[in-house]
Amino acid sequence: MNFYLDSFLTFAKIGAFTLGGGYAMLPLIEEEVVKNKKWIDAKEFLDLVAIAQSAPGVFAVNISIFIGYKLRKIPGAIITTLGSILPSFFIILLIALFFQQFKDNEIVESIFKGIRPAVVALIAAPTFKLAKDAQITKYNIWIPIVSAILIWKLGFSPIYIIIAAGIGGYIYGKFYTEDKEAELEDPSILADEAERQAKEKEKEVLKIQAEIDKAQKQKEEAMRKEAEAQQRIAEAKEKAAIAQQEAAKRKEEERRKKGEEPSLFDMFDPRRVKDDND
Repeated sequence: MNFYLDSFLTFAKIGAFTLGGGYAMLPLIEEEVVKNKKWIDAKEFLDLVAIAQSAPGVFAVNISIFIGYKLRKIPGAIITTLGSILPSFFIILLIALFFQQFKDNEIVESIFKGIRPAVVALIAAPTFKLAKDAQITKYNIWIPIVSAILIWKLGFSPIYIIIAAGIGGYIYGKFYTEDKEAELEDPSILADEAERQAKEKEKEVLKIQAEIDKAQKQKEEAMRKEAEAQQRIAEAKEKAAIAQQEAAKRKEEERRKKGEEPSLFDMFDPRRVKDDND
């Protein structure tokens, strides 16, 4: 399929079937762009989300522009943006034409009351996904918490939070990298790091060995059960052969008692021939 048509249809599907706004679109965008199409990787997608969130404008449109531009420069950005906004545009246009007639309807009001909590969940779900992708740990979880409190309770502008976070990240990265490089030059630290890595490798080896031992035991158990089954089959065949011989003997004795002559078929019966030879 032509790339421009493919990208347009992909973002049109995202724009048409996602409720809850730009943040609710994140899981679907990631599913299509990162996992299915593999146009960008997960780390780069997270960076694009951060840039799209920091830039002015509608979040969904911003991230569509960034992805399209990365793939095919300006033509790609135009196609992905149109695919993202056109379905929403036409849907909202239709709703606007008829909303005034139904906005006071009790059924419509009840539907919106049910949709609102679901939209909150749609926005919350990608938040936890982004936190995982951004590698939020117990050491840096205070950053989003403090930022949320500053915006929510103290009325700080998100612009100041983004600027402060960017400056703090730059300073931390610069000094942390320098400290890390200095640590790596210390022989004792290098030795400790090598010992730590060796222990981790040893744990991995022991884990793999345990899995191998477990698989070996399972294989031996399966072979033992197979041998037992073969033995039972052989015993069953032997018993069946003995039963057939006994049945043939009983039949022959009954004929003799009755003074009957054996038929031509009985004379050439392999079991009878074998019994006569014995």
